[in-house]
Amino acid sequence: MKKTVQKLKGNGIKITPQRAEIYRILAADNNHLTVEEIYAKIKKRFPAVSQATVYCVLELYCRKNMASEIRINFERSCFEVRTDSHHHFYCKTCKRIFDIDLHPCPALKNKETGGHKIEKLHGYFYGQCCYCRKK
Repeated sequence: MKKTVQKLKGNGIKITPQRAEIYRILAADNNHLTVEEIYAKIKKRFPAVSQATVYCVLELYCRKNMASEIRINFERSCFEVRTDSHHHFYCKTCKRIFDIDLHPCPALKNKETGGHKIEKLHGYFYGQCCYCRKK
């Protein structure tokens, strides 16, 4: 919990138990969680917390570059604490999302292409994961 509080303070965020718990959930799970999944987890410790609070806190974390929103599944957004530029793979069978690391294209090394400045990249790949292929 100490690391979470330091992270929040370091980003100029007012510490509340709910904010700390939402960040702890994201960091501990190290996965791609939906608002609904985060809400179900935090509700166990803080029954009075609303889903709107979870949305607001996640939006704050994204603005402060402490979390990233992933829109690989068009039905719902997912969130993660990894904020560096990386790609995601979406399994159309089991619906899981995986981080994948690929060598960056030359445009990313220069952070520009065709005179345009690149600030962030999200690459999405769709298919069947290695676990579903084995079944």
